[in-house]
Amino acid sequence: MAALQAKAGNRAVTTAIQRATVTSPGPETTDEVRASSSRTPEAAASGSGQAQGEQQQDDAARRKQAAEDEAKDLKKQAGTAALTRADAEAQMWRKTGVAAAARKEATAAEGEAAKSRDKTDAAERERAEAEGRERDWAVQVEEAEKARSAAATTVSDRTGDETAAGKRQAEARDGLADAEAEVQRCTEEADTAAKELAAVEAEVERRRKKAEATAKELADAEAEVERCTKESDDAVEAHRRAEASLEALASAEDEAQKQAKQAAEAAHAAVETWATAVTAAKEQVVALQRKAEKRQGKVEAEEDRQREAEAAVRERAGAVTSAEKEVDDAQDVLRKRSDEFAAATRAREDAEATLTTREETKAAAEQQVSRAAADRERQENAKAAAQQEVARFEATASAHRRVEKDAREAAGAAARVRQQAGQDEAVAREGATEATKRAGEAAGQTEQTEQTAEPEKPGRLKRFSKAFGFTNLKKMGDPGDTVILRGTAPSGAAARAAASDAHRAPAFGTPSQQVFESSHNFGITALGLGNDSRGLVSALKTPKDTQGSAAHQADKDKKGKSAGVLTNATMLAGDGMKVGGGAATKSGIVEGVTAAGEGVGVTTGLFSVGIGAREGRAIHLTSQKRDALKKHALKDVEAVRTRTLQVVLDRLGAVNAELVDKAAAESGSEAGPTAEQIDSLDRSRAEVASLRTELREHLASAQQYAIHKQDNKIIKRAVSLGGNVVRTAGGILVVITLAGTLATPAAPAVGATGAAVLGGLAAYKGGKGGYKRAESVRHPDKWRRTTMAQGDTEFTEAGEEQKGSGWRAALEAVKVTKSIEQGERQLRAQEIYALAAGPAVPVGRNVPEDIRAEARGLLLDLKCDPARRNENAKEWSDSLNDPEQQEDWEKYIAKQLAS
Repeated sequence: MAALQAKAGNRAVTTAIQRATVTSPGPETTDEVRASSSRTPEAAASGSGQAQGEQQQDDAARRKQAAEDEAKDLKKQAGTAALTRADAEAQMWRKTGVAAAARKEATAAEGEAAKSRDKTDAAERERAEAEGRERDWAVQVEEAEKARSAAATTVSDRTGDETAAGKRQAEARDGLADAEAEVQRCTEEADTAAKELAAVEAEVERRRKKAEATAKELADAEAEVERCTKESDDAVEAHRRAEASLEALASAEDEAQKQAKQAAEAAHAAVETWATAVTAAKEQVVALQRKAEKRQGKVEAEEDRQREAEAAVRERAGAVTSAEKEVDDAQDVLRKRSDEFAAATRAREDAEATLTTREETKAAAEQQVSRAAADRERQENAKAAAQQEVARFEATASAHRRVEKDAREAAGAAARVRQQAGQDEAVAREGATEATKRAGEAAGQTEQTEQTAEPEKPGRLKRFSKAFGFTNLKKMGDPGDTVILRGTAPSGAAARAAASDAHRAPAFGTPSQQVFESSHNFGITALGLGNDSRGLVSALKTPKDTQGSAAHQADKDKKGKSAGVLTNATMLAGDGMKVGGGAATKSGIVEGVTAAGEGVGVTTGLFSVGIGAREGRAIHLTSQKRDALKKHALKDVEAVRTRTLQVVLDRLGAVNAELVDKAAAESGSEAGPTAEQIDSLDRSRAEVASLRTELREHLASAQQYAIHKQDNKIIKRAVSLGGNVVRTAGGILVVITLAGTLATPAAPAVGATGAAVLGGLAAYKGGKGGYKRAESVRHPDKWRRTTMAQGDTEFTEAGEEQKGSGWRAALEAVKVTKSIEQGERQLRAQEIYALAAGPAVPVGRNVPEDIRAEARGLLLDLKCDPARRNENAKEWSDSLNDPEQQEDWEKYIAKQLAS
């Protein structure tokens, strides 16, 4: 910083010396001037007028050269001062930014330190509270231990009671089991007796049923005896009657006696039969009586067993009832013992639950003690960490404050350097203006002297030579040449082909017309060849040490004009052959017509191939240029132009000046900046940042325009390439057709197609150029400059637009020799230059260094680089910092933007 201030002081001293040199002429110059002024009357009186004029011319030339040298040196000093100013301004901007950032960081660190101190106090409070909680919970742990010991004793007692109750319950359970076993035994015996009783009852029933069956059989037998007895009695009675009948028929005939005898014998047999049946029936009755008596005895015996079984059942039922009563008694005892055991168990469980609660209470208290201890330890650590944070943030804040202070001092020093450099620049510019004025006065005297010796050329001759020079003649003849080449000539060829097929004379495209058109083409091509030749010669004569746009243009002309010479020479040969072919047709020389046609076809193919190759190369180079532009295009801002660029630059310069004054004033305070100063400085920086964004938006818009122009150029070149490819094919077909290999109208058709493509492109270009010329008259302020021109020191915004008349616009549209002086391309070039120009150029005075670097990157992408201008990096930068090269640079950039 001290070195920078010393450098600024040295520069101020140097500037003061230079200012004294500029404002007060040296003694030698004064003496010479006085001598010359004092000698002039004497020389006029004694010498000749010619000698006096030569002496005055020499004196004026010396004064002019001295003033020009002085102006050159002062301009160089102004440029150096402007660079110093721009560097100091950029340094001031960076340092104020560093100071603002450091101030912000320091404020944030101080805030964090305050927060950390609050954390320290809070941690100490929390630690004290945790320590108190630890003591309280330790007391609760002791009380919980006492309660736990008492609960453990109670659990032991309740466990003994439960054990005794369990033993009594087991004894009661054993008694119940014995009683239940007795009940089971008695029940089983009762069941057995019941089963036996049931069996006896069943047997009694069975035997009773048998006895009843026997009694029924006896009754049936007795009934049978009775029936047999009755039947026997009836048989005896019948036998008696038969014998009586036999005795009565003793005197009867033998037959009747015989029948009566037979009846008597039958009755006697029946008596015997039934007597036997009666006897058998009686015997059966006797047997059945004995059987019935026997079965009755068994029934009675079984009934005795039944009575015994019933007695046994009753006895067993009594035993079961007695055993069941014992079971009920045992169950009552067991129930009582179980209740006692359950009560003992509940008491034991309650005691254990109490013990568990006491243990949990103790464990919870111990956990609270541990938690409180851990919380205390954590708060102690937090306090230590917060104290460390306080120290760290305070150190950080202190470091940032030192950075802020150093940055403020550096910004203040840079601001003072910028102020001094601005003053130096102003003094140098004022001195350069005065020197230039003196040089102009001396030049005026020289011109007056030269005018006496050499009269000026008439103005009309100059205007005539300018208006009707080769270049303008070529431009004026180009529309007719285009109409012929793209319209009448192809259609005439097609008409001649159609008339030849119909074996009649053509109504259009006659030989005379062909000779006239070809002669016009020949003349225009000759002018083009002459222009290209002159351009090529001029480019070749350009010295190798030429720099700037002239060097780049010479290099381009060496390539472009040489290709143009070859192409135009070929076209000129073809046009000559066309003229010869038309003349041969008029004269009836068939061989000449064929030879001329073949020559025209060959030359057409040759120059179309040449033009096509040139267009292909142009497409390739333009694509590379467009890709470079797209690659480096600004993408963090919008491509818009919201305000006039010079207005933005002027405002940026004013705000920067305010920022410089504020930075210088801020750094000069020992107590540091006040809050109001900081706020004011921040507001100025915010406005500068906003204006810088606007400048980058302008630059982004220019980049997008350049990309758009390259896209248009590629499209036009591609259409031209396609047309020339078709035209080449047409030339080849002409040669083939004239050789007799092809007998179709393909050649005229292909030629017409190529002519239509190229004619359409030419019509588009011509129409667009005419429209732009008309617009420049109709709306003269549409593309008005938005920046200061070379030599301007102030900028005035455009007022209300004054529209031009329609007839003047229409007249301007057809002035093909006139170029548009101020269109959109020129405006964009001027804005690009304004952003890329050095600080010594008035228009680029207020452009920030980083934005200037981005704009110069755009120049590199537009192929305005040092290598193409035959300059090194410093010379290239110096040319952008030279105010006298502004106009040249703007035209140069406009050419590079052309599509």
